[in-house]
Amino acid sequence: MVYWCAVLAYEFDEEKGIIRDKLTGERCIVIYEKGLESVFKGLSQIFKAGIEVLLEESSRAAGKHIADSLGRDGKTDIKGSLSAYAKRFAQVGFGRFEVTELRLEEAGTMRFRVWDNIFADIRDKESTYCAYVAGLLSGIYEGLFHVSPKVKEVKCIGHGDPYCEFLLTLKVP
Repeated sequence: MVYWCAVLAYEFDEEKGIIRDKLTGERCIVIYEKGLESVFKGLSQIFKAGIEVLLEESSRAAGKHIADSLGRDGKTDIKGSLSAYAKRFAQVGFGRFEVTELRLEEAGTMRFRVWDNIFADIRDKESTYCAYVAGLLSGIYEGLFHVSPKVKEVKCIGHGDPYCEFLLTLKVP
């Protein structure tokens, strides 16, 4: 069985100035924390309170793409897939993800911890950009179970907790 995340490896084409992920073949970029912070703060100035919705919705689409890229095997071995996601997210610098709760009966409950979450470390006054992680996890959940979850950040590094923790549950109408 092949998971979305095997070993993180890149190819750099010096002539073209392009970085590609060896596993997916997708083009990649490297962005430093201060660059990411500048982008987010610029968007915050333009969109004000709407930045959280913008980040969550755009990253939700990315999460769905990740879930869709798994194919059938990944969607039947959800625990293995989530472990692979966690490893991949750490490898790209998001922080160390840990699945701490996984109840799979139908569309169940998932709980994730994110240690050293870059999106919590980057702040605009008292606000963090954890909405990006919430959206990413929501998109993965939706891609796996074909329903939108309720996502709640129950702990946050930006508020003094040692890690960020996200609880995903089935939305009840």
